[in-house]
Amino acid sequence: MIRRAAAAWTAAALALALGAAGSIACGRRDAPTGADRTRADEEERAEEAVVERRRVTLWLPGAAGRLAPVEAEIESAPEPRARIAALVAALLAAEPEGDAVALFPVAVELSAVLPTADGTLYLDLRRADGGEPPGAGSTLETQRIYAIVHTLTRNEPSVERVVLLWNGEQRLSFSGHLDTSRPLHPRPELEPR
Repeated sequence: MIRRAAAAWTAAALALALGAAGSIACGRRDAPTGADRTRADEEERAEEAVVERRRVTLWLPGAAGRLAPVEAEIESAPEPRARIAALVAALLAAEPEGDAVALFPVAVELSAVLPTADGTLYLDLRRADGGEPPGAGSTLETQRIYAIVHTLTRNEPSVERVVLLWNGEQRLSFSGHLDTSRPLHPRPELEPR
């Protein structure tokens, strides 16, 4: 009986010791040391600091109902969402050249970017003052919408089609002439010949 009790105590002590050792080992594995945290912080800052600079073609409304190309240089982080946001920011701020005109006559901002794995980009725009999209005739509305579509699909390989939203809603139309209730693909016939 004493032997059984001693064996039981030995087994219990061994189990406790192994459990404690396992906890200590797990604790070392799961909880990073100060050096590990510093290294992880440095790696994170290095990733954030990576900036990609590239030449792009922005598309703006131009003469004869076509789009006008405007060359620009942009900077962004290398992942698609950052690249897309930089493209849109550059397009919204683009200074027209030659026969091109500004994309919108009022301040318009990027509200959200949601790229999907199938090549569809959901792009949410809004006016700085919270109003409706600027009015336009059918030709100018087509040029505005497709300037966005062409700028994104021609410069960002991950984007094949664009779904435009305004203030978080997909609208039937921005100015009453062009159907924006579906994904939009580039229209090469709008580019200069």
